[in-house]
Amino acid sequence: MRRIVLFALLCAVMGVSCGKKDDAVVLRDWNFGGKPRMIEWLRQRVDQFERSHPGVRIEQSQKSWNMIRELLYADYSVGLGPDVVNVHANYAAEFGGAGYYYPLNRFPDFREVSGWYVPHLLESTRYREDYYGLPCSGIAFVLVCNKDLFDKEGISPPRTWSEFREAARRLTKDTDGDGTVDQYGLVLLGGDKGGFAYRLAPFFLKAGAEILSDDLKTVRFNSPRGVAALRLLADMYQVDHSVTPGFLAYTLTEVNDLFCSDKVAMSIEGPWFRGMVDDKSPGKKIYTVPVPVPDDRIADYDTAPTLQDMVMYSINARTKYPERAWEFIKYLRNEEADMAWIREDLGALATTRRALESPEAKALADLPVYMNELRHARPWPAHPCMIAIASDIFAPYTEKAIVGELTPQAALDQAAREAQEMIDEKK
Repeated sequence: MRRIVLFALLCAVMGVSCGKKDDAVVLRDWNFGGKPRMIEWLRQRVDQFERSHPGVRIEQSQKSWNMIRELLYADYSVGLGPDVVNVHANYAAEFGGAGYYYPLNRFPDFREVSGWYVPHLLESTRYREDYYGLPCSGIAFVLVCNKDLFDKEGISPPRTWSEFREAARRLTKDTDGDGTVDQYGLVLLGGDKGGFAYRLAPFFLKAGAEILSDDLKTVRFNSPRGVAALRLLADMYQVDHSVTPGFLAYTLTEVNDLFCSDKVAMSIEGPWFRGMVDDKSPGKKIYTVPVPVPDDRIADYDTAPTLQDMVMYSINARTKYPERAWEFIKYLRNEEADMAWIREDLGALATTRRALESPEAKALADLPVYMNELRHARPWPAHPCMIAIASDIFAPYTEKAIVGELTPQAALDQAAREAQEMIDEKK
């Protein structure tokens, strides 16, 4: 009899406990990628939100950055998916245009919230008339140089393509005298097609090449200036042999390993790279400078655009709790939270005006370069097919040109034909 009573009491207690959990609004948050410090900061921020919002519980899941499109399409297409997600701002066109993201400008206080952010960064989250995310992490692609190798050779970071090519040649050498080259001028991230496209595009933009026409209807990256940008890297690989021969297999881990072990002198990276270098090789010094421009554009060195990337927090259009999700992403991305991007190395740039204008921001070594580049940078064109084109067409064809399977002109012409077919089908 005593066992029955105890069992009944236990069931009653469990029932009360479960009842309390069921009363809470549960929001699912998928976090894609991020440095360990950023992931830890996010967990702490979620805990703080739950304590200050006792009626809301966050179920947080960590996902692979390289699987964003696949995972979201699999869930969104059947009406599922997380309530909140962090993604490329470029997905405003692809997923927002498809009706998968909730237009944030529908919330009554959106105008007030939008005032937190640097205006042109907020614009990266817009597709047509709607805004589909709050800016999370600002990214501009730059050239990072191994300071020890540059200083040992007695050269400065390059500003023009001719200086870039010459620096890569001089920094490619046999350092131990065994007859085999063991130090290269440039490393490319070829094992990640999306990452490779993001690192190649700055050369096209610095050259003055367009990716798509202004009306987003015509592919333009196979213009003479685009071909010249691709030929530069093809010549460096095939003629100068100053690009790491195994780049087609390299991911960010290999790039960082080679850089920190003084096997390469230059790479195209973003604001995450200094922290990665510090983690692996504490005290190692780097130069952070704009991506070089064609020699005939040296006057535009400080203003020629690089590629802008942006991460944003978006809300699932089918969430049951849009207002609660809105409160959550505002808490993650308000001006006070954004100061963490200034005070800690979270791998990206702050996006609110208050954080970027703070006294602490003035002490960050690379921030002036990144902010200048971000001021002039351009995102991928806001077409729903653009990210698929960049990863699945632009990247593989340009890699073929660099290693010599196709000429730069032939590679870009074929890529342009396939990209144009994709755009025409979308009309």
